[in-house]
Order: sequence, then structure tokens, then C-alpha cells
Amino acid sequence: MEQANKTAASIEDQAAQWLARQDGARWEASSQAELDAWLDADVRHRVAYLRLRAAWRRADALDGAAGGAAPVFAPEFASAPALVPAARPVRASAPFPAWRLAAGLLLACGLGAVLAPDLGWRQDERYATRTGENRTVALADGSRLTLNTATRLRAAPDGQRKVWLDRGEAYFDIAHDPARPFVIEAGSSRVTVLGTRFTVRRDGESVLVLVEQGRVRVSARDAALAPEQVVELGRNQEARAEAGHIRRAERSPIQTEQRMAWRAGRIVFDGATLGEAVAEFNRYNERQLVLADRSAAALPIGGSFAPSNLDGFVRLLEQGFGLQAQRGSERIVLSPVPPASPSPPPSRN
Repeated sequence: MEQANKTAASIEDQAAQWLARQDGARWEASSQAELDAWLDADVRHRVAYLRLRAAWRRADALDGAAGGAAPVFAPEFASAPALVPAARPVRASAPFPAWRLAAGLLLACGLGAVLAPDLGWRQDERYATRTGENRTVALADGSRLTLNTATRLRAAPDGQRKVWLDRGEAYFDIAHDPARPFVIEAGSSRVTVLGTRFTVRRDGESVLVLVEQGRVRVSARDAALAPEQVVELGRNQEARAEAGHIRRAERSPIQTEQRMAWRAGRIVFDGATLGEAVAEFNRYNERQLVLADRSAAALPIGGSFAPSNLDGFVRLLEQGFGLQAQRGSERIVLSPVPPASPSPPPSRN
């Protein structure tokens, strides 16, 4: 995750620098043109800029309410938008009140903490998480599993190295034991390992395996019926098993980090479409996002987000992507902002 965090932090630094320059006395038309070019260069630039601008505007409001005094950071800040992984110091080129900079970054990080792992929760070797929750469990053989949102998993009793992933996603950190391979049954697919780290995601009979370290074998559950459907995976390789076929793909180290960012309470989009981002947010929230216009699903989006901060994500779409939101208790419908009606011609007397 280190490289991905450095990239995100660098973009946040640049966004903070732009906001600091805007707050100074030397903001000119040429400065605005430079900012517009920076925003258009990468969708992650726009995400970071809009996020910090909203946070700092809230800090301004707090300053006014306090009569200009520096605010006291209360626990209520935990409900603010959280779309960046960490706060970093920023050197502004124009005078900028230090407390406002700190306030903006603290507001932006409000929801970044992942739920604390619970290593002792066991019930008849069955494990489950609710929507939006993740949980870490320790098995008797020394292996550790982290369950993502809405996941159900069963483990064989008495330290046997076998589990069944009934639904959802889990990260496996398997204790090395050459004499006893660890087996994961996921629908019609089987994953066999000796000792390694990887994720397995199951959506119905579709299974996706991504390896962070070590080697993994993915096969049909009944390999005798489909002996050719056996794939060996190494580091930064993934396989999708679906409808009796297994397809392998190469991933970069950064892509692997991004795909596993959920363990740190983040979801990361890089080259994703809005339709893909909406589907991912819906995995983590009972309140669902709905795209009313199919063309909006193709909009590109990037950045690092707290999956629980649904309202912050929707505000970002409203501010920077030309969408409007109709909010209900169970869903939020997103649609393009309609074009403004032309002004009527002046009347002639």
C-alpha cells in the first residue's frame, strides 16, 4: 500500500497548495488557468481539490462562529467527509492560517479508520460480517483471515486446514505447512495453498482470486471432470473462475495494493467508470446508489474513498461531475443536471 499512499498524499499536497494560493492576495486570471489545467489533467486532482475545498469552507464557518478564534476539534468531526488516507503537512506559498489547514485535513480524514479487528469471535466455526463491516479472525493452525463486507465463511473444526467461502470476500494470511495444504472451497471452485497471502471474492458462482505473495492453485472443485481447468498463480496474478472456465491475468503491484485497500478501510478507483464505482459503494452500504442515466455510468472516476462515506461521495459527484442526487431513505438516485431553459426573447412594444 506504500506506493499508493505516497501517490495519494502527493496529490493531496498539491490540492492544498492550490487552495492556499487561492486564499492569498496574488490570485490572477493566469493562476486560475493553471489551476483549471491541473484539475483537467487527472480526475484524482479534481476529487482531492473538491474534497479539501469543502473541508476548509467548513473550517471557515467554524471560525466565524467562534469569533475568529481557532476551533476546538471535537468528536463530531468524525462525521465529516473522509476521502484521503492520511493528513500531511503542507507548505503554502501564500499566507494561510495554520489552524485552517489543520482543520481541513482533519475533517478530510474523519472516517478513515477501519473497524478494529476482533480476533476472538467464533461460533461453531462460522464467521460472518454485516454490510459495511470487516472482521479479522484467527484459526487454530495459525492462519489469519480478514472478512470484508457482507461475507459468510465456515471453517472445518479441530484445526483442519479447510474453509468454505459461502459469499463475499476474504483476505487469507495462511500459516506455512508443507505437509498440510490449506483448501478453500468457493462454489464450484477450489483454492489450494501451502502458505501465502491472497484474497478470494465470491459473487454467486463467480470467484476471483488475487495473490499478494506466494503461490496459489485454482481449480474446479471436481478436477477429475475438468483436469485442464487448473491454474497456478504467483505474486500480482489473479484468476477469475466462472461457468467452468478459469482466466488468468497479470496485475501491477500498485493494482494489487489498490484492490486490497479495503483492509485499511478504503476503496480505490484508478481508471474505473462511475458505474463500477457505484457497484462497489453498494457493496458496503444498505442505502443504495442508483444511476438513472446509462450514459453517466461511463464517466471516469479515480481516487481513494472511505466506503461508509456515501454522502461525501454523492456531494463530490454533484460538485464536480454534473450530476444531481435525489435522496431517499433507501436509495440515492443520480442523474445528469438538466440543461438550463433558454431565456425568453425580450418583448417588443
